[in-house]
Amino acid sequence: MENYNPLNALMILPLMFFAVSWVMPKAVLKLYAVFGSLTILAITLYQSSSLLFTTVSSVAQSYVIEQRLTWLPGLGIGLSLKLDEISVWFVTLTALTSVVAFSLRGIWYRKHPRLFCSLGFFLIFALNTAFLSTDLIVFYLCYEAVFIPMIFMVGIWGENQKATSVFRFFLMSFFGSVLMLVSIFYLMNVYHQTTGAWSSQVSDLMTLSHSRSANSLAFAFLGFFLAFAIKVPLVPFHGWLKEVYVNAPMPATIWLSGILSKLGVFGFIRFILPIFPELCVRYQGWLVTLSALSVLYPAFLAIRAQSPKTLLAYSSISHLGFVMLGVSSLKATGVTSAVLLSVGHTLESALLFYLLYQIEERKEGLTLTYPHGLAKRYPTLFVALFLSVMASVSLPGTLNFTGEFLVLLNAYPVSALCTILSGLGVIFGAVYMLKFFQQLGLSKKIDVKEDAGATIRDLCGYDLVLFAAIFAVILYGGFQPAIFLKGN
Repeated sequence: MENYNPLNALMILPLMFFAVSWVMPKAVLKLYAVFGSLTILAITLYQSSSLLFTTVSSVAQSYVIEQRLTWLPGLGIGLSLKLDEISVWFVTLTALTSVVAFSLRGIWYRKHPRLFCSLGFFLIFALNTAFLSTDLIVFYLCYEAVFIPMIFMVGIWGENQKATSVFRFFLMSFFGSVLMLVSIFYLMNVYHQTTGAWSSQVSDLMTLSHSRSANSLAFAFLGFFLAFAIKVPLVPFHGWLKEVYVNAPMPATIWLSGILSKLGVFGFIRFILPIFPELCVRYQGWLVTLSALSVLYPAFLAIRAQSPKTLLAYSSISHLGFVMLGVSSLKATGVTSAVLLSVGHTLESALLFYLLYQIEERKEGLTLTYPHGLAKRYPTLFVALFLSVMASVSLPGTLNFTGEFLVLLNAYPVSALCTILSGLGVIFGAVYMLKFFQQLGLSKKIDVKEDAGATIRDLCGYDLVLFAAIFAVILYGGFQPAIFLKGN
């Protein structure tokens, strides 16, 4: 193995920015955070350029860049990292989401800014390591490490009932994590009984499905399923999400919706499908049913939502239900569609929360109970909001349309009923998203504080460039899906 490995930069670079955050002058911390996140994004794109347009050809995946460092050889535990056609998307989305989160102005750059920046870069490190890891113990450690910055962000810069939000978030996440840890130990013990050696490598544990009955692995399957179902989250494991999304500071909400939820999707694809193939087939009906329920039920809650942030939170769950519907098809093309829809959801979700915060800066006390009419004062901002809403409702020509169409196409042979019901989620999505846009932007009467427009301008400069760049990717993926689906 060569001394230099491209995967080193994806782990070491965030740690370097994490360390330097503590000595940077407070006055330049926002500029430093944006510069650091853009640097990580550039390095990620450079290292991943050969994979970004390679389709997900199989659930087993063909690994391209790998690295393994021995840690605990007696137990078969090591830092095993692999960048392939699945993990490359999630690592890239981590970097892109971080650029959006760091770009927001807010109290986090005035109250403990060094802590905020360091937590953000540590989060990038933990997410990158989790997405690259093929060792279950290392994955679990990073899976847990992700909670640390989130808990601090919600607890320090959160709003309203932030203590309750932190408690619910920790309790639900800890419950799932404990089940996953027990399941990992169980699989390692079964592997030891079968082969006489210890290992926590996915490639080794995959062989258990050939030498052991499915029933003997059912307990471990349940533990992994609950852990990842809570993280996505799937209905009925979504009870923690609304309070956390609403009370968290906007950067934390962007990270939660854009990329932390994808950690659960990634777990299903990377670990559950290859380690428990027979059990996935046995319980496929339940997986598809829960996915369809996760599309419809949050959509109804979003229609009834009175807060813009609450509406977007439930919208995020509904879109992730579509993602899990693709995973539940248990097909290579279904996994492809799930990954592509994950990309589309991350981009449009990040844009919507980013623009919502821009609106909140200009108008306090946003609700959906009456129209605010801000479009006349900030036309560029609301054109951007309109385009983001169109991407969210899967308008043809956007990446979400490509992803959802392929998801439904692959899910139909599995369950026609669940596919048709999930298709209704697209209609419901249009209902609540157009309500969202109408109440915020359209009104005959301008109900805005007169002094707001004097101090805050319309969307322009860096904010406009950032929006345009991300929306261009959404359009590119929508009009050129063959680039992403090469080989299928």
